[in-house]
Amino acid sequence: MSTSIERSGSGGRIITYISMNLEELRKENPAYKPKTPFPHQSDAFKAMTRTFSFPADGYKGALLVLPTGAGKTFTAANWICKSVLAKNAKVIWFAQSSYLLNQAFNSFRENALNLPNAKKFLNIRVVSGSREHCQPSSIDLTDDVLIITTQTAIKNFNLEPLNEKGVKYDTRFINYIENNKDCGIFIVLDEAHHAPAYGFRHMWLELKEMIPNLNMLGLTATPTYMDKKTSGWLLKIFDKWIIYEAKQEKLIAQKILAKPRYVQKETGKELPVDDKLYERLVVQHKDLPKDIVQELANDAPRNNYIINDYLRHKDEYGKTIIFADTWPQCVYLSTKLDMELSKENKKADFVFSKIEGNSGSAEYRNLLIKKRAPSDNDRIINEFKGGKIEVLSNIRMLTEGVDVPDVKTVFITRQTTSPILLTQMIGRALRGEKAGGINKDVANIVMFIDKWKGLVGAFADPEGIDDATPPIAIPRIRDTIPIILVERLSRHINGEPLPSDDFSINEYIPIGWYKTEIIRNLKDENDDVLEPKEEMHTSVDFIMVYNRSKNKLERFIKDKFDQIPESWSDEKLDDKSIAPIVRIWMNEYFDIDNDIVGNNFENDLIKICRHMAIHESVPRFYAFENRDTYDIEKLVKDNLNIEQNNKLFLLKSEYEKPGNLWKVYYNNLFMFINAFDLERNRISLLAIKNMEENIIIPKPQPIDIDIELTEAEKEQIKRRDNYTCLCCYRNGGKGLKLQIDHIIPIFQGGRADVENSQTLCSECNSQKGVNAINFRVNKSPLDNPKDLILFIPIVKEPQICTLTRTINTFYHCQAVSDIRIGYRRNGPYYYKWEVELYQGNDPQWLIENKIKLVDYIQNALGCHHVNDVNIISVL
Repeated sequence: MSTSIERSGSGGRIITYISMNLEELRKENPAYKPKTPFPHQSDAFKAMTRTFSFPADGYKGALLVLPTGAGKTFTAANWICKSVLAKNAKVIWFAQSSYLLNQAFNSFRENALNLPNAKKFLNIRVVSGSREHCQPSSIDLTDDVLIITTQTAIKNFNLEPLNEKGVKYDTRFINYIENNKDCGIFIVLDEAHHAPAYGFRHMWLELKEMIPNLNMLGLTATPTYMDKKTSGWLLKIFDKWIIYEAKQEKLIAQKILAKPRYVQKETGKELPVDDKLYERLVVQHKDLPKDIVQELANDAPRNNYIINDYLRHKDEYGKTIIFADTWPQCVYLSTKLDMELSKENKKADFVFSKIEGNSGSAEYRNLLIKKRAPSDNDRIINEFKGGKIEVLSNIRMLTEGVDVPDVKTVFITRQTTSPILLTQMIGRALRGEKAGGINKDVANIVMFIDKWKGLVGAFADPEGIDDATPPIAIPRIRDTIPIILVERLSRHINGEPLPSDDFSINEYIPIGWYKTEIIRNLKDENDDVLEPKEEMHTSVDFIMVYNRSKNKLERFIKDKFDQIPESWSDEKLDDKSIAPIVRIWMNEYFDIDNDIVGNNFENDLIKICRHMAIHESVPRFYAFENRDTYDIEKLVKDNLNIEQNNKLFLLKSEYEKPGNLWKVYYNNLFMFINAFDLERNRISLLAIKNMEENIIIPKPQPIDIDIELTEAEKEQIKRRDNYTCLCCYRNGGKGLKLQIDHIIPIFQGGRADVENSQTLCSECNSQKGVNAINFRVNKSPLDNPKDLILFIPIVKEPQICTLTRTINTFYHCQAVSDIRIGYRRNGPYYYKWEVELYQGNDPQWLIENKIKLVDYIQNALGCHHVNDVNIISVL
C-alpha cells in the first residue's frame, strides 16, 4: 500500500510524491525478483561501494560515466537503495529537467523492494518550480529521497524571505538539510558536467560547510569536459574523479546498445535569419521561437516530405517514433501514414498530452491539463509496444521514460539547440538486442534539416552529444567557418588584390580551434508565468583559429586568465553586459581589419572568457589535423607545371570529392579553378622575386489544483483593486503594465486564488520579489521596524510613486494614506513634504530614518529644494 500525489504534466498525470509501505508491498509481491544488472552496471556498483563509506568520513565526490541507454539512473538508484537508504541516510537528487526528475522518481519507485527488510517505509518527493511537481513549500523532514531541480534548490538555498511579520526565516529546503545532516545525506547530481556552474558550485561550497561528512555522486552520459589536466572546478567538486566509465563502443559490441546511424534529410525549406534570431540561437543558445516552430509544423509540403521519406524506406526504418511539434502536425503525419500503411495491414497512430494554442489563457491551460484522459494514450502506447502499430507520432511525450526497446528508428522533425532534448529523443532507439531491442544492431536517427540563410552551427549536433570518451573534439568545420571570410576570399578570386605578396589564400583555412563550454540557465519566459521554467544548458562552441591570429589569441588567453571576474561564471549572466570590457580588450590585442578573425570575433572572445571563468582553466586547443587536405598552396606546388587539360581534370575530381571543404569556400568549380590560378600566380611572382617562404599551414487519486489564476479571476482582482498598483498607487494606463501578484508566494505555500492576490505594477512586483507582503491591508504586521530600502526611481515615474513604494515596503503593507507635495515656491509643502500614515503604523519608525529619507528625496528623487519631511498618522 502507498499514498501518493499526482500533478498534471506534459505527459499526462505524473506522480510527484509517494509514501510506500514496504512491508505491505513485500506481502503483495512475495515472488519479486530484482532486475539482473548488466556487467557494466555490476562493475559500477563495485566502484561506488569502494569509494563511498557510511557513515561518511569527510567529503568525497566521484563521477560515474555511462552513455545514453546504458541505464545510469537505474544503476545509481538501485545501488542507493541497497547501500545508502538501507543505512537510513537521506538522498538529495539534483537534476536539470522535468524528464530527468521523473525518470529518477520512477527508478526509485521500481527499486524500492531492493531495500532490506528492516526498512519499513520509503517516502519519495519530486520538487521543482513547475506546475507539474510539488512546490518547495511541501518538502517534509520525513522525505527519504528528495528529487529536485538544481535551479529550484539553488533558489531555495539562497533565499532569505520575509514572512507576513517581516521576519526572515529558513526555507523548507534549508530546514531539511539542517535537520537531516546528522543522520547522513547522500547527494546525486545528474548531468554532472554542469557542476562548475556558478550557482551550483557556490551552493556546494556552503553544503560542504554545513555537512562536513558528505558523499556526492555525479552522473553524466556526455562528459564534455573530462580532461583532468584542464578540469578546473570539476575536479575540485569530484575529487575522486571518474570512478567508473562504460565505453559506448564496448556496450555496442556487447549488444546492450545499438549503434546509432545518423541520417540527415534536407527538407528544401529555406528560412531567413535576422539579427534577433541569430542572437537567440547563436549567442543565447535558446531554441527556435514558437512562431517559427509553428510555421515549420504547418508547412504541408514539408510534412509530405517527411511522410514520403518514411514510405520510401519503411522496410529499413521498421518500428518508428516520430517527434512532432504541434498537435495538428502530429495528427496530419499519423493520418496520412495510416492511410498508406493500412494497404499492407499496418497501422500508424498518435499520442499527445496537451494541445498547443495561441490564446495563452490560464483557463485554457488549466482545462487542457484536466481534459486529456491518460487511458487513450496508454492504450495506444501498449498497442505500439505489442506490434499492432508500426509508426507512432507524438509531441515530445515519448522522451519521458516510455520504454519500447524494439524501436528501430526515430524521426526528429526539426532542429533544436537543446542537447538534452536531442539526447532524450535519440535514446528511444538505442536499446540493443540484449536490452530488448530484438534483432537490432543499428538505430536510425533521422533528422530533418532546413536551410537557414546565413546561419550555421547553431543547432545541437546528434553526432557529438554522446561520445563517452571523445579522443578529440572535432567540430563540423563547414558549419563554423565565418561567412565573412568566405565572402572576402570570393572577392580576391574575382579580382580584389590580396593584402600582400606573402598572403596566401590558405590563410582563410583554420589551423585549429578552441573548444569552449559555457553553462547557461535558459528560461522559458512568459508574462503570465510567475515562476518560469529554467533549464541548465551547456553550450559547446568551437572558436576557429587562423594562422594570422593564433599567437595574439594565445597571448590574450594567457594575460586575461587571472583578470576575469568570478561573476562572469554566473550561468544567468547576459553576455551583453560584459561586451564593452571584452571590446576594449579585443581592440587592445587584435587588428580586426587585418587579422583573420571572422565577423563575430567579439562574441568568440566572450565565450573564451566565460569558459575560463566557469572552469578556472583555459579552453583546450585542437589542431586541424586534416588541414593539409585543403591546402591550396600545397595543391599548386604539387602541380605547378601541370598542363591545362590535366589541370581541369585534377581540379574537377578534387572539388567533387564527397564531404570535402572546398565547396564551403568556393561556390562552384569555376571559382575553385580561379583560386588555383590566383595562388599559382602568387607563388610564381614570389619565385621571380626570390622571396618564396615556407608557410606552416497502486492507483492514486488525482488532485485538481490550479496554481495559476484564470483570466476572469485576474480581471476580477484588477477591478476590485480599481486598476491601481496597491503599493505605489499608480493607475493602469498607457505604458503601465499591471500584474497579479501572490501575496504569499506559491513556494511559501500560498494559493492561486483571489483572496491571496493583489494588483501591482511590474516594478513593485519585482521589488517585492519572494517576500510575503500584503498591500491590501493598511496596518503593518511587523513587531519591529526593518531596514529602510531606498528604491531607485525608474524612468518617467513620478517621484511620489517611488517614495510611496519605498515607505509601503518599509512598513510591509499599504501604510501610506497620503503624501503632500508642493509645486510652487510660495505654496505649502514645497520645502517640507508631509507623509500621512494610516492608523496602526508607528510614525516613529520612519522619523528615525528622516535624515536618510530627506537625503534620498534630494539626491535620488532629484528634489533638491526639499529640506524636511513631516511624518504623521491619520487621526
